[in-house]
Amino acid sequence: MGGGEVLVVGSVNLDIGYRLDRLPRDGETVRARGRFQAGGGKGANQALAARRLGARVSLLASVGRDAGPALADLAAAGVDLAPVLRHDDAATGSAVLLVGPEDNCIVVDAGANDLLRPEHVRALAAAGAPPAVVVTNHEVPAPVVEAALRAWAGRARVLLNPSPARALDRELLALVDVLVLNAGELADLLGLGPAPATPEAVAAVLGGGVLGDCVVTLGHGGAVVSERGILTYVPAFRVEAVDTVGAGDAFLGALAAGLAAGRALGAAAVRACAAAALAVTAPGARGAVLSPEAVDALVAREPAAAGNRPTP
Repeated sequence: MGGGEVLVVGSVNLDIGYRLDRLPRDGETVRARGRFQAGGGKGANQALAARRLGARVSLLASVGRDAGPALADLAAAGVDLAPVLRHDDAATGSAVLLVGPEDNCIVVDAGANDLLRPEHVRALAAAGAPPAVVVTNHEVPAPVVEAALRAWAGRARVLLNPSPARALDRELLALVDVLVLNAGELADLLGLGPAPATPEAVAAVLGGGVLGDCVVTLGHGGAVVSERGILTYVPAFRVEAVDTVGAGDAFLGALAAGLAAGRALGAAAVRACAAAALAVTAPGARGAVLSPEAVDALVAREPAAAGNRPTP
């Protein structure tokens, strides 16, 4: 892989989603306003977003016999799927999404994602020059994430999205160049009580560079960037939200593409916020029109967000 490339080590799922007027309470049955089916999985979503935003992207993942619909738009966009492992005797991972007006919740069955192994990571790492950026997340087994961190630490810019939340020891955390997580995942990782809900609260948690370089997303509250102990705040871009599913994956894919293109972390985070805003304007995790031109236009429309002003 040449310079400027992004490698994603992550999951591929087939999603089925239900649109709701509100999320159900415990034990409650609610009627859906509609349903949809599409490709999903954090790894695939992040890879597609990075590709649509100009990066050359490869995906290392594990899928089953039914993966065609989950991979079709990645192939059409030009994501390199040669590293994807295919298992005729397994089902592709799947997810059920409940999508409300302001929030969503997701239940995932790993399926073939659990068949990805550390040896697959090591074989790919030994096969050629490292990419500029490596992205991984917690929708693949923990040993795979560890193998990816160890294989490319010091050889590529390594981004970890610790979602779904699970324990991450300090030795492995030290191998991550940029940790990208939302406020809830930040609270889980550090054993906090309620998740910090404002940029000021996030800044208080991140004071002193406790997690090294990281980006904490706050949905419509924007994002807080910690780089070399310096905290900055990126306001959210104002859009008409239709569906929040996939916004975090669009953010991470855009961030990876920006870093692979040589942008500084703060500047890449501004464009990632713009990509996440665009992502919520269309239904589904991959339904929005993401492009460098669309991101440029949104950033130009709201120069205050592009200013990356200090955290209040």
